[in-house]
Amino acid sequence: MTKPWKEYNKLTSIQLEKLHELNDLNGSKWAQMSKSVQKFNGGIAKKRKEHGAAFPISLAKQLIEIFTQKGDLVLDPFLGVGTTTDAAQLLGRDSIGFEINKNFIKLAKQGIDKIDRSKDDFNEETKEEIIHDNCLNIKKYIKNNSIDFVLTSPPYFNLLNNTIDVFGGTNYKKNIYNSSKRSLAKPYSTDPQDFGNLKWEDFCKNVTQLMTILFDVSKAGTYNVWIVRDFRDMQNKIPYVNLHNKIVELASKAGWILTDIVIWDQTDQRHLVKLGGKKSRRFYFNIGHSYAVILRKNIEGEKFTNSN
Repeated sequence: MTKPWKEYNKLTSIQLEKLHELNDLNGSKWAQMSKSVQKFNGGIAKKRKEHGAAFPISLAKQLIEIFTQKGDLVLDPFLGVGTTTDAAQLLGRDSIGFEINKNFIKLAKQGIDKIDRSKDDFNEETKEEIIHDNCLNIKKYIKNNSIDFVLTSPPYFNLLNNTIDVFGGTNYKKNIYNSSKRSLAKPYSTDPQDFGNLKWEDFCKNVTQLMTILFDVSKAGTYNVWIVRDFRDMQNKIPYVNLHNKIVELASKAGWILTDIVIWDQTDQRHLVKLGGKKSRRFYFNIGHSYAVILRKNIEGEKFTNSN
């Protein structure tokens, strides 16, 4: 998709213009998709309900449309039940996904649910590969400088293992979620390699390693989007964990440049819960949004940097 900088002088102006095209959007769609606060609605396929924390296919489709052209190769290192690969297939993009959970692999390989199809989807033949392996082994399967777009949402270290009793246990008298009728996401596996079973320090170390791997396998100019949500770790007396900022920090160590942060407004899908009461000396807001952290790999010759 991109060429070494020294070869650019050999191209005509028309070839250069085509080379720098990011996507297939027209002007109207480009502008509409550029809003920094977005809602992503639509039906929820059964397999995503079984996952418990999968992002909607409408989100995946929009980001893939923005950051790729038909025929590009999309990678998801934490594939889950296959939302990214399904969206890529519907839009005429090739895709590859890595997942460590065998049950999720089975669900991902079920194919595209009818609820996810629309009349506007491309009906072109695409290549899809779903690999049951640790994402830190990506280089065993993918050559450097071959990926056109990365889209993923990571497990949140051992958060679900540590908080399920505090936030989801029906016998906990002070449990603020008892009357909210919420379905909480459960731990994804017992595999010690699963990022969802790592302690915070190990999680950060592995994310840094993964970001380096993703940087190497991505072409110059590739975008790398991580969907993350900040949270509260009250068990450890931490009122606010700024996860999206930590992801940016770890990505920057690998050379990724932060270009945008989009807010995914989830207030329509989340129940409001009273976090405290009249006699409380603290007030907590319901966290009803996630972030799309949008990173990019510089093309040779570009001088974009992260802020200090």
